[in-house]
Amino acid sequence: MLVTTSYHPDAELEAKAQRLAAEYGGRPAPRRRDSLQKLMRSYGDPAVLLVAKGEIRYYEEDQDAMFFHPSMSQIRVKRLLGGEPDALVEACGALPGDHVLDCTAGLASDAIVLSCAVGASGSVTALESEPVPAMLIREGLAAYEADLPQMTEAMRRISVRHAHHLDVLRELPGASVDIVYFDPMFRRPIRESSSIAPLRTHANIAALTPEAVEQARRVARKRIVLKEQRTSGEFARLGFDSVLRSNTKTTYGVIQLC
Repeated sequence: MLVTTSYHPDAELEAKAQRLAAEYGGRPAPRRRDSLQKLMRSYGDPAVLLVAKGEIRYYEEDQDAMFFHPSMSQIRVKRLLGGEPDALVEACGALPGDHVLDCTAGLASDAIVLSCAVGASGSVTALESEPVPAMLIREGLAAYEADLPQMTEAMRRISVRHAHHLDVLRELPGASVDIVYFDPMFRRPIRESSSIAPLRTHANIAALTPEAVEQARRVARKRIVLKEQRTSGEFARLGFDSVLRSNTKTTYGVIQLC
């Protein structure tokens, strides 16, 4: 992966590019006046991380750029702060002070909402098994300035780990978190979901395993929650006998532990 900057970078931007290259195993590539395509050709590398003011963007050959954005979580947090219900928060039974393990963070939209729900006295750990999304959300959550101060604070509180959820679940002590949340790539993708489309080429598409659910039963104190299409057979296959009613294409399965 090449790491470069936007045109005419200042010293701060140059330093950030150097830091990102060192932390994520990238190769610094001075931008000068070259296009990204020219840099890829010159260095023989199909991937570029572009460091610009306020954001980073990951490009790979002719794929759409990947970058962190809170997406619909902005609207959901605003509604939550206004006293309106959120389907995920209700499915999780998330309360201030709860400790949440988001096993499949993706681009962290759900993690942001859950962090807002559990507040400063709680915690959200977001796991992402794939290196590019993990990098983008770690850097994005640390730098993005939301319109709502409460949302910015919630983003900063999230701990991001580049790790597979099964490895983490196996190592955690029993009853060490309140809620374990799974949102794996759907077995039958919803193609019109534009927010997730750029992630597909770098997502872990493996199905959730029964072992992961069993480990979650050991680790969670309150609930295990799975997001899937409402007609999915994954709920039954994995033992989620309580499936919430939904008027949308997706819903949540819940295993209540206490």
